Amino acid sequence: MKALTRTPLSEQAAQALLEAIGDGRWEIGDQLPGEVALAEELSVGRSTIREAIRHLAARGVLTTRAGVGVFLAAREPVEPWDRLAQIGEITDVVQVRVAIESRAAGLAAHQHDDDDARAIRLALGERNALVSAAPADLAAADIRLHRAIVAASHNSLLLALFDSLRQRLIGAMTDLLTIMPAIENDVDDHVAVVDAITTRDADTAERLTREHLLGLAEALRRNS
Repeated sequence: MKALTRTPLSEQAAQALLEAIGDGRWEIGDQLPGEVALAEELSVGRSTIREAIRHLAARGVLTTRAGVGVFLAAREPVEPWDRLAQIGEITDVVQVRVAIESRAAGLAAHQHDDDDARAIRLALGERNALVSAAPADLAAADIRLHRAIVAASHNSLLLALFDSLRQRLIGAMTDLLTIMPAIENDVDDHVAVVDAITTRDADTAERLTREHLLGLAEALRRNS
């Protein structure tokens, strides 16, 4: 990549990164060099690199993992209309999750037994340990946790409905996490929901689940 000397530098930096990606410098899933290294290579400031990364992440090329770094998600940017369609589909799935999972959390608070509580706690630990992992890995663990909660509701119809949508839920969550990293307080939100369920506080469990899922939809809207 050539050093940049003209404005707007952030756009030039984004284009330089795209050219390097197109030349095969990184494979899908590879971690890019840090901000300092990229800034030195392109002779720009770190703020310019951050803006270029944000721009490419918004177009689906890069994905960021909090506390870990920036990774290559795709070689070609998603066109704006494609991204809007993708965001619309994810939002629809989130709304369905609100309907299923918030009620299931309330029921789970009443109906769970000791085995359910252990399964939920185990799934919570596994999920939160992957908060900085690849989007697909975190998404799969996230849906496993929420399935454990739905199963603890002991409502066979809710569980059957959840399972019928499971692969779509994982896909939508993977897409969401690719567009944006886990939202602020993500780990604490899930711990709070599980605590409410295991202490049999049904109203709080249902409310917190609804607020968390709607928060995902709102964060997605802000990042669109």
